Amino acid sequence: MLAGSRNRQLPPALCKALVQQLHFLGLGFLVGCANGVDRAFRKVLCAEPYCHRTFVACAFHARTKPYYTFGLEANVVVPPNLSPRAALHRRTVWMVRTCQMLIVFPVDPKTGNWGRGSSLALTTACHNFRPVFIAAKTPPPKNPLYIVLPGELFGLITGYWAIPHPVSEGGYCHDDI
Repeated sequence: MLAGSRNRQLPPALCKALVQQLHFLGLGFLVGCANGVDRAFRKVLCAEPYCHRTFVACAFHARTKPYYTFGLEANVVVPPNLSPRAALHRRTVWMVRTCQMLIVFPVDPKTGNWGRGSSLALTTACHNFRPVFIAAKTPPPKNPLYIVLPGELFGLITGYWAIPHPVSEGGYCHDDI
């Protein structure tokens, strides 16, 4: 899953290089229907051969149209009749639960802070034991859900890995389920 701020623009060359590396590993792609980071990746993913391994998860029917998706396979992944805020929340949760790994560009350049969607994605990923690469200059806040390690992706992006804790005091977290 590739995600991030709706107000952030990423260089097309960076998006393409990252997509190429992930594709080379045999991975598929899950992106959202928003502007900003989502749109930057959709522009790259609509090309061959990536388009066959990409799905655009949408919160609204209007966002499934080719204008937003660049012709990529897309569908609404939330129940009907939700408020826009609830639909975006549910879409983010659905995406994180569906993916195997999250790469997030969380910082909103207008505010310098993490957006609500990026924070939700990180928390949801850790609750669902998904590793997260955070493309940011500063680490995420300390949280008992994950450990944070500095790292990089393919020598293209520096940031931090948030690795969910698979165990809690007394055993594996999923033993309580």
